[in-house]
Amino acid sequence: MKNTGLKYFLAVTFISVSIVSSAQNKFKKGEDYQREVLVRSNCVLQRGAQTLHVSSASTLVRSYKVTDANLLGAVLAVSTIKLVDTINAMDQSFIYSSAKQADPSSMIQLGLQNLAKATLQLNVDNKGEIKVTRPPVKLNDTLVSFSGIQAEYFKAGTVVPFLTSFTPNVNLKKGYTWQDKTPKAQTTFTVYALTPRTITITYKASKLGESLNTRENGTIVIDNNTGLIIKRYAQSVSTGYEMVNGVVYTATRRTAITETCVKKGE
Repeated sequence: MKNTGLKYFLAVTFISVSIVSSAQNKFKKGEDYQREVLVRSNCVLQRGAQTLHVSSASTLVRSYKVTDANLLGAVLAVSTIKLVDTINAMDQSFIYSSAKQADPSSMIQLGLQNLAKATLQLNVDNKGEIKVTRPPVKLNDTLVSFSGIQAEYFKAGTVVPFLTSFTPNVNLKKGYTWQDKTPKAQTTFTVYALTPRTITITYKASKLGESLNTRENGTIVIDNNTGLIIKRYAQSVSTGYEMVNGVVYTATRRTAITETCVKKGE
């Protein structure tokens, strides 16, 4: 089942509705943004009286290196530094590490190896909004969902995952709350803490679909000067169903995400 849990970009995108940008993000050639994402997931799949429990734990470290920069934006080279994934199902354990050669007889390991070896080039503007992705991203949604890895699609018009779509306004007050609503989604944001260097925002989100519902709570720590997402913590629960040949399949997934990002070099 495709992993459609709400991701943090919902929060950082919706926040921009209520906060006015005070500066642009500037990239410098040689900068390297290294982002680490740890995901812990437990999923219960059910078909009639049959039940399958699948748990996974993954660590993904990616580099976003600025290979060129000018007044209009920058070019980022995206590569995977580390990918480790563990899956437990049916009393068996599966472990993949990008530090080792994949088992040629395992389609899952080969798929994860291809993901780990893939490189991308992103053309972005000064705010980090993606203009062009080369080559276009093609993900195996079933593989990504089963392995529990957080998917990144790098779509044009979205902001790179380590930046907010705005520079936070330090004049905000602790406790300030606002909402974003659509017919199928609602997100509530609250300014939790403010320091001269960072702003911490908590959010609660829900998304209702025809066959999948997701609820997520999270906390984001943002650098006031750059809009860099220093840390993010999130927990989500997704429930869904699908009917195939008259048989109803249901799934419930609980996911915990810890994310950090550091900027190296200039």
